[in-house]
Amino acid sequence: PHSRTRPPTMAVKDELSPIVVNAWLPRDPLPGEEEEAIDKKPIDQILRGIPYRLVNSAPKKKIVELKAALEAERAKIKEAGEGEELSEEQTATNAAAEEAIAPMEEELAAAEAAYEELSGILCKGQLSTLPWIDSLMRYVDLGGSCIVPGGAVAVEDAFRSVNDNLTDVNGMLTEKQLAESKAWAEYITQAKLEKPGGYTIVCKFAPNPYLGAQAAIDAFPTWVERQITLGFGVELEEGADPILPHVMLAWPDPSIPGVAKVIAAMLGPLTEEAEEGKVKAVSLDLSGDVSCDPRPLRECLELGGTSKPSGVVVPGIHALAKVGALLVANATRSDVKVIAGDALLGGLVSERYLRVPAPTLAELKGTAAFAGLARVLASPGGWDGFQALLRALEATGRGVATALVQAFADAGMKVEIETELEKGPAFEIGEPLGEEHTAAIVAAMSA
Repeated sequence: PHSRTRPPTMAVKDELSPIVVNAWLPRDPLPGEEEEAIDKKPIDQILRGIPYRLVNSAPKKKIVELKAALEAERAKIKEAGEGEELSEEQTATNAAAEEAIAPMEEELAAAEAAYEELSGILCKGQLSTLPWIDSLMRYVDLGGSCIVPGGAVAVEDAFRSVNDNLTDVNGMLTEKQLAESKAWAEYITQAKLEKPGGYTIVCKFAPNPYLGAQAAIDAFPTWVERQITLGFGVELEEGADPILPHVMLAWPDPSIPGVAKVIAAMLGPLTEEAEEGKVKAVSLDLSGDVSCDPRPLRECLELGGTSKPSGVVVPGIHALAKVGALLVANATRSDVKVIAGDALLGGLVSERYLRVPAPTLAELKGTAAFAGLARVLASPGGWDGFQALLRALEATGRGVATALVQAFADAGMKVEIETELEKGPAFEIGEPLGEEHTAAIVAAMSA
């Protein structure tokens, strides 16, 4: 919706990747916006980087690939000499080559138009988005090919308070959220233009559960169309209606029934005329419930069929602890993938916060770490218990972030990482942790 040129087709994944990146829109403005930006750069510095960015962009690579393919096809075509007749085999070869050339020429024209557009985008702004895009792509390289638009559209913000939340009564985005989502869509469009490689946008649907399951079901078709309008939909085949490959349904209050019916409705046709739904897979996000109540997932499993979610998001702070054990066991037994939600607590799981007093919520307001700090302070162990966890992670010698992500991976879980895209991943996934270290980590999380 924001680009005259169709962005390159991306790989579509309805199953969540091992790492799900809840990427907050960077707080600095996008190119062309007038607000002052911290990393605004001199125009000559940006101009020096433009040739590199253009050469390594998706349109440029597509142009090179198509020109080579066209040259190869044209070389197959042979004209008959004077007084000669082409063999049947050569005639068939000519026809096949000519048939292949026409769509290639169309693709080449589209790629060249995309390249021109990207050139214009890069040359008119004084703010480079390359660090943000590179950060996102480093997560993709590590296995984080599913990206969740975060920030003001994150479910935590929407459900911090029932009466003073960011959603209206139907769980729709407010104008503030919609404006941020549009900025996200612009950013993703440019990321697709600049960087080849497959990733999938995973949107979070956060209806107000206190209005009941039917209100959520009624609100969903409009919500889906809005996500597609914002540029988050994909075409499974060229020219087909866009769909959402994977949606996370946030249901933060386990005492409200009906979540199973909502999931079934999300996966089914959204109108009477439609034959198929517009969502390929749904995960149930229970990360807003720190008690890890098993009722919502149990309701889905008992109803079965299309009510069974593909995955369940468990609060990362409890995913390996006693409090989350029953919920995790129920999911694992039923072949529902477990995702450790906000696994690194928005950046709190870091050496930076080891052996220091707790920051205040006011200090972290508006950052990815705010909700994580709230969970830590509300947990039985509080900040002291969190310090014990950091020390257990440090003892592995792998770095605290790497050790925790590895512990989740060793338990067969996927991880959701909330990040502000200020830099790349602060962790790696490698060899399993030893039993002694794993036991110490689990003990610290359960204390």
